[in-house]
Amino acid sequence: MRSVVLTGISRGLGAALFTELTGRGDRVLGIGRRFTPDQVALATAEPERVRLHEAELADPTTVPDADALRAFLTGTGESVLIHNAGVVEPIAPIGQLRETAAVTAVGVNLTAAILLTNAFLAALPADATTRVLFVSSGAAHRVIEGWSVYSATKRGAEMFFDALAVERPDVYVANVNPGVMDTGMQAALRGADFPDRDRYVALYERGELPQPADVARRIISEHVDRAITRE
Repeated sequence: MRSVVLTGISRGLGAALFTELTGRGDRVLGIGRRFTPDQVALATAEPERVRLHEAELADPTTVPDADALRAFLTGTGESVLIHNAGVVEPIAPIGQLRETAAVTAVGVNLTAAILLTNAFLAALPADATTRVLFVSSGAAHRVIEGWSVYSATKRGAEMFFDALAVERPDVYVANVNPGVMDTGMQAALRGADFPDRDRYVALYERGELPQPADVARRIISEHVDRAITRE
């Protein structure tokens, strides 16, 4: 059976990934600040298959450690870690950034991903097939005015996972750009003040934002279900 550790499951893409993976019968450890009633009900009904870990990922002390992950992963033949959690705020010019929001963004988008990956690799069962996915953004590779912290943290995390791919050729590693979709993050962008805002408003008004469920199925098909080949 496949065991998946997934962050940021309460809404948007994370909730869609959780629903799709649990619906397929996978074991899932969902990590987040909060959970939906359906997620809590499923974890209560099937505690050996679905587990929830409450964490504020900006606080390193709440990130699951290797012992907690080992308890979940023991005995599995395939282990998957999906870093989905992320925050886009603060959206502002450099010089006007809210310090607390910037610290939170670095903690969630970068530090937590590093720490959780480190613990996950330490907890892996021997000989388990392993995949690590980082949900990134096109903003990691181009400057969007007002998004400096988000872009920098996503770019920094991508470099970390590039290093992981070199250090651990036995692990399937992917930085995944999911593209735009109809989530709370997009709603926040439409309400923010930055030079490129009108583009995101237009995508929403033209109905061109894909649904998170469709994006989740694509990510799973391309990166979780695909066979791993080794040279």
